[in-house]
Amino acid sequence: MRMGRRIVAIVVLIALAISLIPLYSHAADFPVTVKDGKGNSITVKQKPQRILSLALQTDEILLNMVSPSRIIGLSIFADDKNNSNVVNLAKNVKGRYSSNDIEKIIAAKPDLVIVPYYIDKAKYDLLKKGLRCPIYVSLNPNSFANIKQEIINLSKLTGEIQKGQALIKYMNDKINAVQKKVKYLRKKKYVLFYTYYFNSTYGKNTTQHEIAKYAGVINIAAVAGLKGWPTITKEQILEWDPDIIVIPSVSYNPKETSQQYVEKFKKDPAFKNLKAVKNNAVIILDDRHIQTVSHYIVEGVYDLAKAAYPYLFK
Repeated sequence: MRMGRRIVAIVVLIALAISLIPLYSHAADFPVTVKDGKGNSITVKQKPQRILSLALQTDEILLNMVSPSRIIGLSIFADDKNNSNVVNLAKNVKGRYSSNDIEKIIAAKPDLVIVPYYIDKAKYDLLKKGLRCPIYVSLNPNSFANIKQEIINLSKLTGEIQKGQALIKYMNDKINAVQKKVKYLRKKKYVLFYTYYFNSTYGKNTTQHEIAKYAGVINIAAVAGLKGWPTITKEQILEWDPDIIVIPSVSYNPKETSQQYVEKFKKDPAFKNLKAVKNNAVIILDDRHIQTVSHYIVEGVYDLAKAAYPYLFK
Protein backbone atom coordinates (compact mmCIF):
# COMPACT_ATOMS: atom_id res chain seq x y z
CA MET A 1 0.00 0.00 0.00
CA ARG A 2 2.79 2.39 0.99
CA MET A 3 4.76 1.43 -2.09
CA GLY A 4 1.75 2.27 -4.25
CA ARG A 5 1.43 5.68 -2.63
CA ARG A 6 5.13 6.36 -3.16
CA ILE A 7 4.83 5.49 -6.82
CA VAL A 8 1.84 7.80 -7.20
CA ALA A 9 3.73 10.60 -5.41
CA ILE A 10 6.76 10.13 -7.66
CA VAL A 11 4.58 10.19 -10.76
CA VAL A 12 2.92 13.42 -9.58
CA LEU A 13 6.31 15.05 -8.90
CA ILE A 14 7.62 14.04 -12.32
CA ALA A 15 4.49 15.41 -14.00
CA LEU A 16 4.87 18.68 -12.06
CA ALA A 17 8.51 18.96 -13.05
CA ILE A 18 7.65 18.39 -16.70
CA SER A 19 4.92 21.04 -16.55
CA LEU A 20 7.42 23.56 -15.21
CA ILE A 21 9.94 23.01 -18.01
CA PRO A 22 8.25 25.53 -20.38
CA LEU A 23 8.36 28.15 -17.62
CA TYR A 24 12.08 27.72 -17.08
CA SER A 25 12.84 27.51 -20.79
CA HIS A 26 10.70 30.63 -21.31
CA ALA A 27 12.74 32.48 -18.71
CA ALA A 28 15.90 31.31 -20.45
CA ASP A 29 14.87 33.20 -23.61
CA PHE A 30 16.47 36.29 -22.10
CA PRO A 31 18.67 38.09 -22.77
CA VAL A 32 17.56 38.35 -26.40
CA THR A 33 18.99 40.43 -29.25
CA VAL A 34 17.34 41.51 -32.52
CA LYS A 35 18.22 43.89 -35.34
CA ASP A 36 16.01 46.96 -35.50
CA GLY A 37 15.03 49.24 -38.37
CA LYS A 38 18.27 51.21 -38.07
CA GLY A 39 20.33 48.04 -38.25
CA ASN A 40 21.26 48.30 -34.57
CA SER A 41 21.47 45.23 -32.35
CA ILE A 42 18.90 45.73 -29.59
CA THR A 43 19.32 43.60 -26.48
CA VAL A 44 16.65 43.09 -23.82
CA LYS A 45 18.06 41.46 -20.69
CA GLN A 46 14.81 40.39 -19.06
CA LYS A 47 11.13 40.17 -19.89
CA PRO A 48 9.90 43.79 -20.18
CA GLN A 49 7.02 44.87 -17.95
CA ARG A 50 6.72 48.56 -18.90
CA ILE A 51 6.49 48.65 -22.69
CA LEU A 52 5.81 51.88 -24.57
CA SER A 53 4.87 52.02 -28.27
CA LEU A 54 4.95 55.17 -30.40
CA ALA A 55 3.53 53.81 -33.68
CA LEU A 56 0.09 52.48 -34.61
CA GLN A 57 1.57 49.49 -36.42
CA THR A 58 3.34 48.32 -33.26
CA ASP A 59 0.32 49.22 -31.10
CA GLU A 60 -1.73 46.77 -33.17
CA ILE A 61 0.84 43.99 -32.92
CA LEU A 62 1.58 44.42 -29.23
CA LEU A 63 -2.06 44.55 -28.16
CA ASN A 64 -2.58 41.16 -29.83
CA MET A 65 0.55 39.70 -28.29
CA VAL A 66 1.20 41.16 -24.85
CA SER A 67 -0.96 41.54 -21.76
CA PRO A 68 -2.13 45.18 -21.47
CA SER A 69 -0.81 45.15 -17.90
CA ARG A 70 2.69 45.14 -19.40
CA ILE A 71 2.03 48.10 -21.74
CA ILE A 72 2.22 51.56 -20.16
CA GLY A 73 1.67 53.57 -23.32
CA LEU A 74 0.47 53.50 -26.93
CA SER A 75 0.68 55.96 -29.79
CA ILE A 76 -1.81 58.81 -30.06
CA PHE A 77 -3.28 57.01 -33.09
CA ALA A 78 -4.45 53.93 -31.20
CA ASP A 79 -7.88 55.50 -30.57
CA ASP A 80 -8.45 56.71 -34.14
CA LYS A 81 -11.52 54.76 -35.19
CA ASN A 82 -10.86 55.54 -38.88
CA ASN A 83 -7.39 53.99 -38.94
CA SER A 84 -6.88 51.87 -35.83
CA ASN A 85 -7.86 48.20 -35.67
CA VAL A 86 -7.39 48.14 -31.90
CA VAL A 87 -9.64 50.90 -30.58
CA ASN A 88 -11.35 48.53 -28.15
CA LEU A 89 -8.18 46.75 -27.06
CA ALA A 90 -6.47 50.11 -26.55
CA LYS A 91 -9.01 51.01 -23.86
CA ASN A 92 -7.12 48.67 -21.53
CA VAL A 93 -4.02 50.90 -21.70
CA LYS A 94 -4.14 54.43 -20.28
CA GLY A 95 -1.03 56.18 -21.59
CA ARG A 96 -0.89 57.91 -24.99
CA TYR A 97 2.35 59.29 -26.42
CA SER A 98 3.90 60.81 -29.51
CA SER A 99 7.55 61.17 -30.42
CA ASN A 100 7.26 64.82 -29.37
CA ASP A 101 6.66 63.82 -25.75
CA ILE A 102 10.33 63.31 -24.89
CA GLU A 103 10.15 64.39 -21.24
CA LYS A 104 6.86 62.55 -20.69
CA ILE A 105 8.31 59.33 -22.14
CA ILE A 106 11.42 59.55 -19.97
CA ALA A 107 9.32 60.28 -16.88
CA ALA A 108 7.19 57.16 -17.52
CA LYS A 109 10.26 54.99 -16.84
CA PRO A 110 9.62 52.35 -19.51
CA ASP A 111 11.81 49.26 -19.76
CA LEU A 112 11.31 48.95 -23.56
CA VAL A 113 10.41 51.72 -26.01
CA ILE A 114 9.37 51.02 -29.60
CA VAL A 115 9.60 53.95 -32.00
CA PRO A 116 8.54 54.25 -35.67
CA TYR A 117 11.13 53.88 -38.42
CA TYR A 118 10.40 57.44 -39.56
CA ILE A 119 11.23 59.05 -36.20
CA ASP A 120 13.16 62.31 -36.39
CA LYS A 121 16.86 61.74 -35.65
CA ALA A 122 17.03 64.59 -33.15
CA LYS A 123 14.13 63.13 -31.16
CA TYR A 124 15.62 59.66 -31.33
CA ASP A 125 18.93 61.00 -30.00
CA LEU A 126 17.14 62.76 -27.12
CA LEU A 127 15.40 59.52 -26.18
CA LYS A 128 18.68 57.62 -26.37
CA LYS A 129 20.26 60.18 -24.08
CA GLY A 130 17.43 60.30 -21.55
CA LEU A 131 16.39 56.65 -21.35
CA ARG A 132 18.21 53.78 -19.72
CA CYS A 133 16.16 51.11 -21.48
CA PRO A 134 16.44 49.58 -24.96
CA ILE A 135 14.90 51.57 -27.83
CA TYR A 136 13.76 49.49 -30.78
CA VAL A 137 13.20 51.26 -34.11
CA SER A 138 10.50 49.51 -36.13
CA LEU A 139 11.23 48.10 -39.57
CA ASN A 140 10.07 49.89 -42.70
CA PRO A 141 6.82 47.96 -43.27
CA ASN A 142 6.79 48.21 -47.06
CA SER A 143 6.15 44.49 -47.58
CA PHE A 144 4.34 41.57 -46.03
CA ALA A 145 7.75 39.99 -45.34
CA ASN A 146 8.79 43.01 -43.27
CA ILE A 147 5.52 42.98 -41.35
CA LYS A 148 6.07 39.33 -40.47
CA GLN A 149 9.66 40.07 -39.45
CA GLU A 150 8.42 42.88 -37.23
CA ILE A 151 6.07 40.45 -35.49
CA ILE A 152 8.94 38.02 -34.97
CA ASN A 153 11.20 40.75 -33.57
CA LEU A 154 8.56 42.06 -31.17
CA SER A 155 7.66 38.55 -30.04
CA LYS A 156 11.30 37.95 -29.12
CA LEU A 157 11.72 41.29 -27.37
CA THR A 158 8.57 40.78 -25.31
CA GLY A 159 9.09 37.07 -24.63
CA GLU A 160 5.90 36.12 -26.48
CA ILE A 161 7.27 33.82 -29.17
CA GLN A 162 4.21 31.58 -29.41
CA LYS A 163 1.80 34.48 -29.70
CA GLY A 164 3.96 35.98 -32.43
CA GLN A 165 3.88 32.69 -34.31
CA ALA A 166 0.10 32.63 -33.90
CA LEU A 167 -0.19 36.06 -35.54
CA ILE A 168 1.93 34.94 -38.48
CA LYS A 169 -0.17 31.79 -38.80
CA TYR A 170 -3.28 33.98 -38.85
CA MET A 171 -1.75 35.99 -41.70
CA ASN A 172 -0.76 32.91 -43.67
CA ASP A 173 -4.11 31.19 -43.15
CA LYS A 174 -6.08 34.24 -44.29
CA ILE A 175 -3.93 34.72 -47.38
CA ASN A 176 -4.07 31.03 -48.26
CA ALA A 177 -7.86 31.00 -47.93
CA VAL A 178 -8.13 33.89 -50.41
CA GLN A 179 -5.52 32.38 -52.73
CA LYS A 180 -7.51 29.15 -52.97
CA LYS A 181 -10.53 31.11 -54.17
CA VAL A 182 -8.72 33.19 -56.81
CA LYS A 183 -6.18 30.56 -57.90
CA TYR A 184 -8.00 29.41 -61.01
CA LEU A 185 -9.24 32.74 -62.32
CA ARG A 186 -8.93 32.85 -66.09
CA LYS A 187 -8.86 36.62 -66.19
CA LYS A 188 -7.73 38.87 -63.38
CA LYS A 189 -9.14 42.35 -62.91
CA TYR A 190 -7.03 45.52 -62.97
CA VAL A 191 -7.25 47.78 -59.93
CA LEU A 192 -6.26 51.39 -59.32
CA PHE A 193 -5.81 52.66 -55.76
CA TYR A 194 -6.64 56.34 -56.02
CA THR A 195 -6.18 58.87 -53.23
CA TYR A 196 -8.07 61.69 -54.84
CA TYR A 197 -7.11 64.48 -52.46
CA PHE A 198 -3.45 64.08 -53.44
CA ASN A 199 -4.09 62.69 -56.93
CA SER A 200 -1.83 59.80 -55.99
CA THR A 201 -1.71 56.05 -56.24
CA TYR A 202 0.40 53.09 -55.08
CA GLY A 203 2.92 51.46 -57.37
CA LYS A 204 5.51 48.77 -56.80
CA ASN A 205 7.32 48.48 -53.45
CA THR A 206 4.19 49.23 -51.44
CA THR A 207 2.01 47.07 -49.25
CA GLN A 208 -1.00 48.01 -51.39
CA HIS A 209 0.74 46.43 -54.36
CA GLU A 210 1.13 43.22 -52.35
CA ILE A 211 -2.49 43.37 -51.20
CA ALA A 212 -3.48 43.41 -54.87
CA LYS A 213 -1.17 40.50 -55.70
CA TYR A 214 -2.53 38.26 -52.94
CA ALA A 215 -6.12 39.29 -53.71
CA GLY A 216 -5.81 38.03 -57.28
CA VAL A 217 -6.02 41.44 -58.97
CA ILE A 218 -3.42 43.41 -60.91
CA ASN A 219 -2.16 46.77 -59.71
CA ILE A 220 -2.42 48.80 -62.90
CA ALA A 221 -0.05 51.52 -61.67
CA ALA A 222 2.68 48.91 -61.20
CA VAL A 223 2.05 47.58 -64.71
CA ALA A 224 2.68 51.13 -65.90
CA GLY A 225 6.07 50.99 -64.15
CA LEU A 226 5.26 53.30 -61.26
CA LYS A 227 6.86 52.80 -57.85
CA GLY A 228 6.06 54.05 -54.39
CA TRP A 229 3.36 56.71 -54.04
CA PRO A 230 3.42 58.80 -57.24
CA THR A 231 0.94 61.43 -58.30
CA ILE A 232 -1.05 60.67 -61.42
CA THR A 233 -3.11 62.63 -63.92
CA LYS A 234 -6.66 62.32 -65.13
CA GLU A 235 -5.23 61.40 -68.53
CA GLN A 236 -3.40 58.42 -67.06
CA ILE A 237 -6.57 57.14 -65.42
CA LEU A 238 -8.37 57.38 -68.76
CA GLU A 239 -5.53 55.62 -70.55
CA TRP A 240 -5.36 52.78 -68.04
CA ASP A 241 -9.14 52.31 -67.79
CA PRO A 242 -8.99 50.01 -64.73
CA ASP A 243 -11.73 47.51 -63.87
CA ILE A 244 -11.85 48.69 -60.24
CA ILE A 245 -10.96 52.00 -58.63
CA VAL A 246 -10.44 51.89 -54.86
CA ILE A 247 -11.06 55.11 -52.95
CA PRO A 248 -9.85 55.60 -49.34
CA SER A 249 -12.54 55.34 -46.67
CA VAL A 250 -11.03 58.33 -44.85
CA SER A 251 -11.60 61.66 -46.54
CA TYR A 252 -8.66 64.06 -46.57
CA ASN A 253 -11.02 66.88 -47.47
CA PRO A 254 -13.02 68.16 -44.45
CA LYS A 255 -15.69 69.49 -46.79
CA GLU A 256 -16.32 66.20 -48.57
CA THR A 257 -16.84 62.60 -47.48
CA SER A 258 -15.36 59.72 -49.41
CA GLN A 259 -18.82 58.68 -50.58
CA GLN A 260 -19.52 62.18 -51.85
CA TYR A 261 -16.27 62.06 -53.79
CA VAL A 262 -17.18 58.72 -55.33
CA GLU A 263 -20.45 60.17 -56.59
CA LYS A 264 -18.66 63.23 -57.95
CA PHE A 265 -16.05 61.03 -59.65
CA LYS A 266 -18.71 58.94 -61.36
CA LYS A 267 -20.55 62.06 -62.56
CA ASP A 268 -17.41 63.60 -64.07
CA PRO A 269 -18.01 63.68 -67.86
CA ALA A 270 -14.37 62.80 -68.47
CA PHE A 271 -14.78 59.50 -66.63
CA LYS A 272 -18.19 58.43 -67.93
CA ASN A 273 -16.74 55.79 -70.27
CA LEU A 274 -14.40 54.18 -67.74
CA LYS A 275 -15.16 50.49 -67.10
CA ALA A 276 -15.10 51.09 -63.36
CA VAL A 277 -17.74 53.81 -63.69
CA LYS A 278 -19.97 51.85 -66.08
CA ASN A 279 -19.82 48.76 -63.86
CA ASN A 280 -20.30 50.67 -60.60
CA ALA A 281 -16.84 49.55 -59.50
CA VAL A 282 -15.57 52.81 -58.02
CA ILE A 283 -15.52 51.51 -54.48
CA ILE A 284 -14.50 52.39 -50.93
CA LEU A 285 -12.52 49.87 -48.90
CA ASP A 286 -11.79 50.18 -45.20
CA ASP A 287 -8.56 52.12 -44.64
CA ARG A 288 -8.00 50.21 -41.40
CA HIS A 289 -7.28 47.17 -43.58
CA ILE A 290 -5.81 48.75 -46.72
CA GLN A 291 -3.50 51.23 -44.99
CA THR A 292 -2.44 49.21 -41.95
CA VAL A 293 1.04 47.73 -41.77
CA SER A 294 0.37 45.18 -39.05
CA HIS A 295 -1.03 41.65 -39.31
CA TYR A 296 -4.47 43.18 -39.94
CA ILE A 297 -3.35 43.87 -43.51
CA VAL A 298 -4.56 40.41 -44.54
CA GLU A 299 -8.10 41.67 -43.96
CA GLY A 300 -7.37 44.12 -46.78
CA VAL A 301 -6.48 41.18 -49.02
CA TYR A 302 -9.84 39.59 -48.20
CA ASP A 303 -11.76 42.88 -48.65
CA LEU A 304 -10.27 43.54 -52.09
CA ALA A 305 -10.67 39.98 -53.36
CA LYS A 306 -14.30 39.87 -52.22
CA ALA A 307 -15.01 43.24 -53.88
CA ALA A 308 -13.37 42.13 -57.13
CA TYR A 309 -14.87 38.64 -57.30
CA PRO A 310 -17.97 38.58 -55.07
CA TYR A 311 -19.25 35.37 -56.65
CA LEU A 312 -16.26 33.48 -55.19
CA PHE A 313 -17.18 34.49 -51.64
CA LYS A 314 -20.85 33.52 -51.54
